Amino acid sequence: MKHPKRPISAIFTFILVYGTSSCTKKFLDDQNITGTLIREEYVTDLKTTGEYLNGVYATMSTSMFDAANTIYPDLIADNTKPIAGASGTTPMQFQYNWDQQPDNSQSTSFNVNNCNGLSYGCYQVIRGSNFVIQAADRYQQQDIARADDLKGQALAIRAYAHFTLLNVFAQPYGFTPDASHPGIVLIRTWNWTDNAGQRNTVAECYQSIIDDLTEAIAILTPTSNNLTFNQKSAKSLLARVYLYKNDFLNAKNLSVEVIHAVPLMTAGYPENLFKFEDTEAILQLPPAGFANQYLTNFASLYFKSFARFTATNDIADLLTEDPEDKRKAWISGDFDQWTITKFPEGVTPGLDFPEQSYLQPVIRSSEMYLTAAEAYHQLNNQDSAVYYLDAIRFRANPNTSATTATGNDLKVLIYKERRKELAFEGLRIFDLLRWKQSIIRKDALPGSPKELPYPSSHAIAPISLLDIDSYSISQNPEY
Repeated sequence: MKHPKRPISAIFTFILVYGTSSCTKKFLDDQNITGTLIREEYVTDLKTTGEYLNGVYATMSTSMFDAANTIYPDLIADNTKPIAGASGTTPMQFQYNWDQQPDNSQSTSFNVNNCNGLSYGCYQVIRGSNFVIQAADRYQQQDIARADDLKGQALAIRAYAHFTLLNVFAQPYGFTPDASHPGIVLIRTWNWTDNAGQRNTVAECYQSIIDDLTEAIAILTPTSNNLTFNQKSAKSLLARVYLYKNDFLNAKNLSVEVIHAVPLMTAGYPENLFKFEDTEAILQLPPAGFANQYLTNFASLYFKSFARFTATNDIADLLTEDPEDKRKAWISGDFDQWTITKFPEGVTPGLDFPEQSYLQPVIRSSEMYLTAAEAYHQLNNQDSAVYYLDAIRFRANPNTSATTATGNDLKVLIYKERRKELAFEGLRIFDLLRWKQSIIRKDALPGSPKELPYPSSHAIAPISLLDIDSYSISQNPEY
């Protein structure tokens, strides 16, 4: 599949809209009035609505999937750690030490004290998605099917961005019996002058995300393009949402449905993962350089030639415990000096750093198999849980023995396999939190904490001070 070109005019317009914020920019706002007028003048029909949507995908790639944001969930947990003193400082030290500091920053660099940059990027994407939703409705009569598809993509993107924020800035669904604890502010308008409102409960946030994805699935085109949202990727994301919500029946039903449409990649595994030859990718984002009019900054560069982060001994032990497991190739090196090599290089030409030239995974079929295994286990269907678990295990090592464990022992194996297969893909801390497990590091950096018991206020990030001051939004406890 070829990398679809993003129209320069669309990207340029989007940069004008999203790149003109002042130093007092609030994350829950969109942008200043000048940017709003430029956008309103540019988008005048379905064609320009689609071009604008390309810009939303570009911002999703550059902001939400910036290296710091994708490294964070594994770093704050137990899969990766910073290289002390790298580039003169310890990168993401405050996040790694569970000591984030609330402030007004907007950066996603490795030297900031919190996750404000992710919040900023997500709300940009949400506001842009809301604009596409409105424009698609406005110009629907020009081409109903096309308008529905654009709206469906925007609904799915909005759901994904809200869900990302919810996982980083709020405690998991099961933190309280009815999920009544604070979630995030749900934004359903594009206009920066509209009041952002207050934080919704986690239960309300989940329902909004589920509603968006359900509507998206009903109107999205069943295309095979895995570089944009389609029915399969929206269903896959909804399966993830249901799993995190502990709605195991719906998680099982949707994951199995997707599995039938997108089976595991067996030939070429794992060497063809995150390439255009990857047949199990459900949604992935292409790399981009200056020639594309926007620039992605994917994480693998900072695992290799510009090394700032390394795999922990703990995950390295898991990946190498079976000498016939193909996934042992995802790391190289030796004790305490593990280079993460999971992601390929040079997938598309023209980038300054080949280590950043790979397809950034968002959702892939392997996750759906592991979702099905976990959901079936929770539904007391052990045979089906083993079936989907062993599909992953036998692919990694065709000579391994079949799973015979049951009960809690089977659950431990499912959790372990999920950690191995999805390592370094930006999901680890969210799994630990929904499983209500403590974070235990066997090889923490000297002077850094080794354990964060569950529950902990420091397992989630603080809310931006600027939004708190501007809208009187409640801060997370202990910040």
